[in-house]
Amino acid sequence: MSSSRNPALFQPKQVGDIRLHHRVVMSPLTRYRANIRHEHGDLGLEYYAQRASIPGTLIISEATLISAEAGGNDYTPGIWSDQQIVQWKRVSFRSSWRYR
Repeated sequence: MSSSRNPALFQPKQVGDIRLHHRVVMSPLTRYRANIRHEHGDLGLEYYAQRASIPGTLIISEATLISAEAGGNDYTPGIWSDQQIVQWKRVSFRSSWRYR
């Protein structure tokens, strides 16, 4: 139930097994924060950690290349190599536990 004092946008919402504290969602953006091998590093980690600083926030990650041939932009993250996957897990894990 919402009221003018507490609109639905700022009320909690259950999404699967995730409890959101509000209904504001960060949509996907391509930020060019990966390295030339399309791997996230500390810059990507910090970027997502900053945006996850409000507990219960949902972030839909940026566009991610599925192969070297799938995109022509440098510094966009990929997900076709083992190291890229390791770095995505690092970003995801760190962002989710750092600000709970």
